[in-house]
Parts: sequence; structure tokens; C-alpha cells
Amino acid sequence: MKRICLFLVAVVLLMSGCNSNKVKIRGEVTGLNGTVKLMAELPGQDGMVVLVQQDVKDGKIDLQTEKLQIPARVWVDIAGKNTLEFIVDTKDQIWIKGKSKFPDQIEVKGSGLDIEYAKLKKLFKEKYEGPLEPIDKSIQKILSKEKRSTDDEVMLSVYQLQRLRYIRARANYAKNLIEANPTKELSLFLLQDELRDSLDLQKRLFQKLTIENKESNVYKTVAGKVQ
Repeated sequence: MKRICLFLVAVVLLMSGCNSNKVKIRGEVTGLNGTVKLMAELPGQDGMVVLVQQDVKDGKIDLQTEKLQIPARVWVDIAGKNTLEFIVDTKDQIWIKGKSKFPDQIEVKGSGLDIEYAKLKKLFKEKYEGPLEPIDKSIQKILSKEKRSTDDEVMLSVYQLQRLRYIRARANYAKNLIEANPTKELSLFLLQDELRDSLDLQKRLFQKLTIENKESNVYKTVAGKVQ
């Protein structure tokens, strides 16, 4: 009888642990001494909200909150030295690692959705941001002249048109990706980031999404902005 009771207690504890809404973000940043903050946008609230903060003295980070429904985009401020932005898609597998003396090299691991989105952002950078760099430099060079010739004005118009074409192509590519993946939560991040300059387009695309999890932080945050 005693064994049965112990078994039942163990099952209850296991089930309660599985059903917990607590999201844990842990890690170790060597040499870190200072305040670490976990922040996020919450549905119905304006701006960034500090969910929890920790005074770190030994480099070990342990941030826990029940205010997030994953997946969610979060920001972790590392003692004012660096702010990490990433997607949380697991309750207890996110790990932060690095050295305090190299704040720009601190990494976050454990989120499959964040890795997937990083690949997409790399593609956008190679396909659109890279080609725009020389165009922007040429535009800035002409704009910096005290006196612009007729040829300068002509070339300025040409460069600005080229720039506009890349921007439109990027937005169209993001739109096509979202339409091709209406069930994917990654589409919510694309909608929020790539099409933020067109609220009407965001609204139209959001209505086409068929994402199952409508309780997540990212879904409710996007919904609050476009509905």
C-alpha cells in the first residue's frame, strides 16, 4: 500500500511538472556580475515589459517566469553590456553561454524556431541587404555633395529607384513565404518584422493564417496589433 501511495505521489509530481507554465532560461556567462533582465512584449500592453530579473554574482543565469506562453520573442539584458534577442519555443531547454569580457559573443542555444528564423534572416541579408549596401553608399555620396550636378540628380534618381525595387522585392518575398506557410508560427515573426510598414497587408495576411496555437505570446501580440 505504501508503495502504491509513493507511486501515485510521483505520478502527480511528474504530471504537475509537465503541465507547468513556467519558462526557464538558464546559462552561464563567465565573469558576469550584475543584473540580468528577461523582457518581452505582452498582449494588451505597450512597449517592453520586464518579466523577471536576477542579480548574478557567479555567472550563473536562472530566469524563470510564468508570464509567457511559448513560442515568444524575448530580450535578455546582460548587465547593460549586451541585449540578446531570440525566440523561446521550449520551456526548459534554452541556454545562454559566453564570457562577460566578450559581450558581443554571448550565444543563446536550445530554440529550434530561433535557428530556423536565423537561417531565414541570413537569406534576407544575402539576397537583399548585401546588394543594397553599395547602392546606399552611392546615394549617400551624392547627398553629401554641397552642389549636385544634373548628372548627380539623374544618378540619384536611378539609385533610389534601384533601392525601392529591392525593398519591394523583399516585402513580396516575405509575403509569398507567409502565404505558402499559413500554419507555421514562423510566419507570425515574418509578418511582424518584414511587413511592419504595411498594416493593411499585415491584416490581410493574418486573416489567412491557420495557426493552431492561438494562445502563444507571439500570436496574441501580433493579433493585438493587426486586429
